[in-house]
Amino acid sequence: MTSLNLPAWTFIITLALVVTVPIYHVIKSRLARREAAHLSRSLSASHAVFTALEHVPDGLIHRDLRRGLVLLLTAHLDTLEKHNALHPHLQALRQRVLKLNRIPSGMQRASLRSKRARRHATLALEELAVLLKTGMSQKLIDQHDGALAHASAQFTAQQIAVENARQSAKDAENVRAYPQALNFAYQAQALCRKLPPLMSKALTDAVGQDIERLENLARRAA
Repeated sequence: MTSLNLPAWTFIITLALVVTVPIYHVIKSRLARREAAHLSRSLSASHAVFTALEHVPDGLIHRDLRRGLVLLLTAHLDTLEKHNALHPHLQALRQRVLKLNRIPSGMQRASLRSKRARRHATLALEELAVLLKTGMSQKLIDQHDGALAHASAQFTAQQIAVENARQSAKDAENVRAYPQALNFAYQAQALCRKLPPLMSKALTDAVGQDIERLENLARRAA
């Protein structure tokens, strides 16, 4: 077997370095981009959850929704800690998750007193439902807890929408615009049908009474 002389070995080593160093940098760059993407996704999702929660009163964050959000946020923050344990926002976000888990004592807010507040709460709950669904698709939260939390967010959003339609009917009734008031009441009745039976019964009965009263008023006005 012919032995390689020093120039040959030097050439082989140089060639190996020429080939492997760029590959190493490419792999390192891809890993860095992947890590940055994970960090960005976790921070963005966590921020979106807490931003939405600012518009939802504590009394509307039911047990299933609270549990699902805590699990989702914890998964995102675990990802953040894995990639950057010294991130400046990590501990503050952990504290906010602890407060969320202690509802109602941890995050007290006023009730929904205006149409604008109810609208914001509805949109916020719909956003939370989307974030939970995304978390399930990314396997950050298991299907059982995620599905319960997702349903809770959706049903609560629909419940607020019913109350909003009822309030619009009352506002129209106050100025004796009975046809418009009836339209809002019928909208509320249709929304009630989308709620689970146990949740919808009381609201359906109340809306039915609204419709009966408004129909009588409309006949008298005619």
